[in-house]
Amino acid sequence: MFKRAWNFVLLIVAVLMVLVGLVTFLLPIPFGIVLLLMGIAMLMMVSPPVRRWFHAMRDRYPSLDRRLSSIEPHLPVSLQKILRPDNLG
Repeated sequence: MFKRAWNFVLLIVAVLMVLVGLVTFLLPIPFGIVLLLMGIAMLMMVSPPVRRWFHAMRDRYPSLDRRLSSIEPHLPVSLQKILRPDNLG
């Protein structure tokens, strides 16, 4: 019960981060990009459909896959597990 409630809270926070990131994307300070990426990462943690969509984007765009593969070793282990191409949740 607690995990389900926690996932719901994370989902709400992630959606808000994505929305604020989209709104502030064009500001001179690139804070919107950071919020957008953090929100998408959180959405991937709690939503299997978002995770499948993201992995489909990796398959569709090889340049995105190469860039993500190059930065994955530098990310926290929890994000590495989510971004890994074989993890469809």
